[in-house]
Amino acid sequence: MRMPDCPNAPRGITGHIRQFFLMELAEFPGPGAGKAGVKAVRVGRYWEWNIWGAMVAAIGAAALIIVVGGLLLWTSQSWLGRLWGAGMILAGTAILGALLAGNLAAAYPYAVEIKEKESVRFYAPFKQFCIPFQEVKRVRWSWLWAGWVVALRQRRGLLPGFIIHVAWGRQGRELARAIGDELARKP
Repeated sequence: MRMPDCPNAPRGITGHIRQFFLMELAEFPGPGAGKAGVKAVRVGRYWEWNIWGAMVAAIGAAALIIVVGGLLLWTSQSWLGRLWGAGMILAGTAILGALLAGNLAAAYPYAVEIKEKESVRFYAPFKQFCIPFQEVKRVRWSWLWAGWVVALRQRRGLLPGFIIHVAWGRQGRELARAIGDELARKP
């Protein structure tokens, strides 16, 4: 069930919770359909929720590590305990930095738009990337990542490329093939 597009539409506490946790906001758009020369593909709702859920769980786990580290640092009587607490705080902060500032959260997109002869746009949690085809190195199947890897010529933060997971099914294969065809066209 989608939330109404009207921001003033009445919704109860459940609607507010769904809007917050499922990110059904205007700031996190999906691909537009029906534009000339644009092919838009969106993963199934179940896999999209899986991607968002993994992101929320990772942020929650990092926050928990920081809190436990802070408690250990604050209440510990020994230097070893304080060292472990400081290490946990540093590890949690590094995880959050890698996911959000380092763009690793965008490795598994939930939607992709291909503009013919121009660019490919990946929609991921909290981010969207418009990559010109000149910056895409290759598209290749990877058993390690269980999907098609769209490798970039230059990293975007810590992100070396995007993974079109096997859960995309047939449309994932077709999407990888369409990106590969666009790469083969460039001079």
